Amino acid sequence: MNQETNKPERDTALRDHIKARITRKPNRIIKRSFIESAMCNHNIVILLMGMLVFLGILGICIMPKQEMPQFTIRQGACVAVYPGATSGEVEERVAKPLENFIFGYKEVNKKKTYTQSKDGMLIVFLELNDDVEDRDAFWSKFKHGLQAFKSSLPTGVLALQAVDDIADTSALLITMESKQKTYRELNTYIDQLKDRLRRIDAISNLRTYGLENEQISICLDQNKLAKYGIGPYKILNDLALQGFTTVSGNLEMGNLNLPIHITDSYNNERDVAEQIVYSDPKGNIVRLKDIAQIKREYPKLNKYIKSNGNKCVLLSIEMRPGNDIVKMGRDVHKMMDDFEQSLPDDVHINTITDQSKVVSESVLNFLRELLISVISVIIVVILLMPRRVAEVSALSIPITIFSSLGIFYLFGMELNTVTLAALIVTLGMVVDDSVVIIDNYMEKLGHGMSRWHAAIAAPREFFMSVLSATLSISLTFFPFLFTMHGDMGDFVKSFPWAMFIILSISLMVSLLLTPYLQYMVIHQGISSQHKPNARKKPLDYLQMGYTWLLKRCFAFPRTTLAVGIMLVSTGAIIFVHLPQRMMPIAERNQFAVEFYLPSGTTAARTAQVADSMAHILQRDPQVTAVTTFVGQGSPRFHTTYAPQIGGENFAQFIVNTVDNDATEEVLDRYVDRYSNYFPDCYIRFKQMDYNNATYPIEVRVSGDSMGDLKAAARKIEACMHKIEGINLIRTNYEEPLPGIRVTPDATEANRLGVNKTILSADLAIHFGDGIPMATLWEGDYPVKMVLKSENDSDLANEYIPVMGGTSSVPLRQLAKISPDWHDGSIIRRNGVRTISIIGEPLRGFNANQLANELKQEVSKLPLDSSLDWEIGGMAEKDAETLPQVTSGVMIAALIIFFILLFHFKRISLALVNLSSMSLCIFGAAIGLLVTGFDVSLTCILGIVSLMGILVRNGIIMLDYAEELRRDKGLSVKEAAFQAGERRMRPIFLTSAAASVGVLPMMVENNTLWSPMGAVIFFGTLISMVLIATILPVLYWLVFDKHGKYSLRKQ
Repeated sequence: MNQETNKPERDTALRDHIKARITRKPNRIIKRSFIESAMCNHNIVILLMGMLVFLGILGICIMPKQEMPQFTIRQGACVAVYPGATSGEVEERVAKPLENFIFGYKEVNKKKTYTQSKDGMLIVFLELNDDVEDRDAFWSKFKHGLQAFKSSLPTGVLALQAVDDIADTSALLITMESKQKTYRELNTYIDQLKDRLRRIDAISNLRTYGLENEQISICLDQNKLAKYGIGPYKILNDLALQGFTTVSGNLEMGNLNLPIHITDSYNNERDVAEQIVYSDPKGNIVRLKDIAQIKREYPKLNKYIKSNGNKCVLLSIEMRPGNDIVKMGRDVHKMMDDFEQSLPDDVHINTITDQSKVVSESVLNFLRELLISVISVIIVVILLMPRRVAEVSALSIPITIFSSLGIFYLFGMELNTVTLAALIVTLGMVVDDSVVIIDNYMEKLGHGMSRWHAAIAAPREFFMSVLSATLSISLTFFPFLFTMHGDMGDFVKSFPWAMFIILSISLMVSLLLTPYLQYMVIHQGISSQHKPNARKKPLDYLQMGYTWLLKRCFAFPRTTLAVGIMLVSTGAIIFVHLPQRMMPIAERNQFAVEFYLPSGTTAARTAQVADSMAHILQRDPQVTAVTTFVGQGSPRFHTTYAPQIGGENFAQFIVNTVDNDATEEVLDRYVDRYSNYFPDCYIRFKQMDYNNATYPIEVRVSGDSMGDLKAAARKIEACMHKIEGINLIRTNYEEPLPGIRVTPDATEANRLGVNKTILSADLAIHFGDGIPMATLWEGDYPVKMVLKSENDSDLANEYIPVMGGTSSVPLRQLAKISPDWHDGSIIRRNGVRTISIIGEPLRGFNANQLANELKQEVSKLPLDSSLDWEIGGMAEKDAETLPQVTSGVMIAALIIFFILLFHFKRISLALVNLSSMSLCIFGAAIGLLVTGFDVSLTCILGIVSLMGILVRNGIIMLDYAEELRRDKGLSVKEAAFQAGERRMRPIFLTSAAASVGVLPMMVENNTLWSPMGAVIFFGTLISMVLIATILPVLYWLVFDKHGKYSLRKQ
């Protein structure tokens, strides 16, 4: 049939309605249901839906996009510089008072805040409480208080600074590299690029790393100083005063006030060399060049960045919140391509991390999966039902999805991995309501009802059922907004709203648009398809098989329930033994490599190890680029990968591979082989991870006695070595740091006029990087002047100026020199000394399972009673998350119960339906077991979705059973059997659609969301069989004792 043949029936129905309204009595008001109104005003409904779909298509192009939701990273640092102090002195004099100051802020999480005392430096790692939302307000208050607190520290503490920008994540990391250009030339080019990039409004910060400025080194000749009787302090004082700029006053001339400016004394190194440092009454002068070598050079590089072996400068680009990172990425790359054309041939720009590309691929994957899901659902429905039914059902998918995107855009929601996952998960669910309504519509057509009235009656009869079913799925995620805190709370906060919007739109489509579409497209009912000679469809054979199975279940009801209980118990047992990991690894075409050498190792040795490993990696065809950071860590290029604190004994790589799979393959080959490849270096291959635990496996031991702590650490290390799967076992106290102790002879030093400050400054000149004195400005380019001395590495015989610089004596004459050893670092957590024994899981091992095994072994050790120990690392993070997740699931079950109570108005019936949720456990467990995924946060979200799906199926079935008992007077057993038999078709169709909808998500093998797809896919199919067989039997056994239905019509 076509639309013209449908006109008489539709026109007749419309005339009836118009006639009724014209002929109604004055005091009588005829009300139409909103479904009927939507049918009569279908043009308006189609227009509104079309507008939402258009808005969604527009929104997917221009709405904000990010890889992950906006996290409030509650981490920061505080750094104190205390030159010349050992790690023990830093702990006693700086760490302890600073801890007391920090712990005075209620926003600080004391348990997770720790200090690291090192030689001449203190680093405090602060973590804020999970309820802190406005971190900027805290850091503003903290910085203000920190400046006032600095005055209470020893005068030798040169700097005390809060670092709150380590939470900022780079959207793009770009290197500008060259083999021939100097750092100054690269600096000029990078400044030009930054000036261009600032025109892009979406960019917030542009940070440069790896730049080294030139310096003018003034290397004193000790023999010439002694010849002229000039002390280094006089030179230091003269040059420092020449380079100091201060106010010069104002000259008033009549009505004018003229400021006075004094030009710089030094414009280049020649001016510095001509500086007079000594003169006598006879006119004899000594210039600086007479007693020192003046040269322009780059300082000794203790930290630098290299890209593929070439010197480079790194540019970090950060995005303003609320912008589209994909569009920003396009703008940045276009501007860089244009700028690169103006660069010399030996200067190259490379992108090493690009979040815009990751997000762009996620959006494209979603559109591809959407198309696959639509086609899959159409195929499933066509195989089971007539083509026209498939057309109407499948049409609701793109309408719902794009309408939901339109609502996202209107409410300012961004597209990220969480909202995209919600869209993909609901691809199969959005068709459910339409399938149920269409199935009821076809049944009414089969009983002879007109198409117009059947189209109105079908959704009206199922309104409460689909409403309750929709609420059961959409509302059950909202408890996680209240039970989940911190990073996990930030991760899931957009998921409940996205699910609610999508399923609400699906409900609206099924109630307002589907009735008219089915009226226009579907002309035949179910009964008309069951003629004697009619060809049976697959669904007919499925119905026959199900009827046979249901009869067997009713023949052995108690056995049926026993099988159900056994399967639920089996599923629970499987769950307990499945590996657990709340947040999985992140799939990236890059990974990090961290190098840890013993304390005191020079940057040159660290560079040798790093360069050797870089050459090994660069020969691998699956590796495209290696960016090396020596002496420092990279900026934060992944949300959960915090920047590493550098040092001369530390290096880091960012390694890029050809694709995500190549990352896995490279790590599989390299981790076990190269982690201990160099005898003096731990090499940690770090795959990007959504879990922000600093160490995967960690045991923390706390106490006051350093000896007891180290003894306990040795015992735990021995334990860890016995457990298969743990690698890179070490402590965070690092190795003892060798040093030299200079102990001045008080009597001799006082006699010669030498104090600790003078002695330290002189040794810094001779054995350090020199003492900065002044700055020479060349436009906007600063050039430091540094006073140094030739170093012959003979400390004992180094001559020290005495008597105000008029003479000098060897150091051995006024001080005792002896070897010195002290801890490389001392960690204090929550105000108590704490040593962490840490390790890395080998490839293929689960960190939580290894931690549980380690916990059992450590509990058997005879540790000192004054010590406390606990498991940290990934196991601690997951242990914090699991109670939050469990509470969310329990509250979700409670919400479902109240929805069922609202729907059925009977506690017993609500409890029967609620109990059917337990049937999802077996299917979900089988799904994880077959696919090999860990139990994760997204897996639990999938179980909550599954709970809602099962409740929806239960509502559909039990509603019909209650209707048969109430309206047709059937017995409980008859009603239960017929409800199962009749509602099998819509339950099977909706379950098949939900399973097929998440199939692309599951087979994509995404570590974050595929576990959720596996749970829903296997759980829906298996639970469908269980609920279709067990629930009718359970209903019969529970309510058969109550006899006849109490509200049966007389």
